[in-house]
Amino acid sequence: MNNPSYYPNYYSIDDIMVTQERIPCRALRSLEKLGFLDSSEKSEDLENNQQLELPLWYLSQQDERNPDFGLQVPDIFTSAYKEIYKADANYVELGRLNKFYYDLGMNLCKFEAGDDLAEMLYDTAKERVKGLKDLCNNVSNENLVDNKKLEHMERMLYEVGSRSHKMFADWLQEKAVNINSTELVTNHRKRKRDVLDGDEGGSSQASQRSSM
Repeated sequence: MNNPSYYPNYYSIDDIMVTQERIPCRALRSLEKLGFLDSSEKSEDLENNQQLELPLWYLSQQDERNPDFGLQVPDIFTSAYKEIYKADANYVELGRLNKFYYDLGMNLCKFEAGDDLAEMLYDTAKERVKGLKDLCNNVSNENLVDNKKLEHMERMLYEVGSRSHKMFADWLQEKAVNINSTELVTNHRKRKRDVLDGDEGGSSQASQRSSM
């Protein structure tokens, strides 16, 4: 079941895909028999401070941090990228950085630098939505499949926005047609009434002359 909401949902396919994203982390202590979690590790155990990547769902247990691993915020959510977003957020290809950029970022807000990350997500979305509005107002047959500038949520907003814009444009066109039709009918009736009034006036004058 696909849930359009972006609040973590156990049954949402989108949320499953987001939480499946592998995140860099390190072991906070030696962990026996867990060496298989690191595909590059040949030992049966994980050493303290060992670097590896694990799915987000494994690092987050019931909205709490996994006590055995310390998560490292991915580079695309760090202050270095924040400056890039500030310079020109519309130029950044978010879809190429991560298909679920906003969803992943919101999931990471409960970890380190949550407030700064939330602010960065808000500012980036606020800036990019302007370009998204312009894109929706110029609906075309452009194929967005290969457009790496838009990530998943932006694509959904584009689909809704472009469809709404097209419906509004169709409504305006239909209304204009109806208005023109109404004006034509009104003008036709008016001309017909003027003709009838003219005929009645001519008949009246003729009958007066004949009575004389």
